[in-house]
Amino acid sequence: MNNAVTIPAPAESLHLATTEIIFSRILVAIDFTAQTSQVLETAIAIAKCFHSEIVFLHAATPVIYGTGAEFIPVESYELNLEIAQQKMADLVAREPMLQSIKHREIVAYASAIHVVRQTVESEKIDLIIAGSHGASGLERLALGSVAESMLRHLGRPVLIVGPHSTPSVSPFSSILLASSLRPSALRAAQYASGLAEKFHSKLTLLHVIEHAPKTTQLGPELLDERIRKALDSLVPGDMNLYGKAQTLLEYGEPAEVISHVAKCEHASLIVCGVSEDAVLADHTLGSVLANVIRKATCPVLCVRHHFAA
Repeated sequence: MNNAVTIPAPAESLHLATTEIIFSRILVAIDFTAQTSQVLETAIAIAKCFHSEIVFLHAATPVIYGTGAEFIPVESYELNLEIAQQKMADLVAREPMLQSIKHREIVAYASAIHVVRQTVESEKIDLIIAGSHGASGLERLALGSVAESMLRHLGRPVLIVGPHSTPSVSPFSSILLASSLRPSALRAAQYASGLAEKFHSKLTLLHVIEHAPKTTQLGPELLDERIRKALDSLVPGDMNLYGKAQTLLEYGEPAEVISHVAKCEHASLIVCGVSEDAVLADHTLGSVLANVIRKATCPVLCVRHHFAA
């Protein structure tokens, strides 16, 4: 997932041991849109896999009419909070699968990023799940304009359920890792391989080059071989004991290729790394990630750069 052609580091230096992945507590962002059911089904499927506790979170806001400068009575806040709490209670009550899953609900008046950050820390959240409407990229996530802050600053993986994502009862049966082979992508590789080993999944590691190199120190064949070795080095040595792994090197528009490969491999999950310095609305990585989320028929796990212990 890379515009510029870079020569990966030697395979030995990129090799990572598999890290056990545990999602004990999952934070699910609820916005009561039509996509909420997809987010809920995805969260339940993952919680059943990990025997997780789910914390449902909604950041309530008052309904404002007029110019926005008017004084808002306390009663209006209280009424809107009560309405949001009742909608959350109804949502949970309508889902019978939640009877076997430990869960609770939080509805609060606060800025979305503030309540998310506070909850992530106080509840020791391992995974955040949110929906994306896909209208104009990541800025239209269920949590609105805080999407970039979630991915860049919370330090927890964020699972995004895109507009075309279909919930699966086996959310880890086929995992596609779209890797840039940069240091910022190594933690994502740990998550992909760790999940694949845990659930005996099919694992596909993909690197996409948008433009064929015109001139490099290596010839095209040697460059391809170097990249394939770098991808191979991300596969744990004992992976074949747990599942099937394959590596792919493709040329083309990154989001299109990733989406196409995901469909061909019947991916139930796409894993992508998020660079700490990527501004999602402007930088190449962000635009590719946003396009993948808009096109994907499965959830996308976004993992911020930072090595697992």
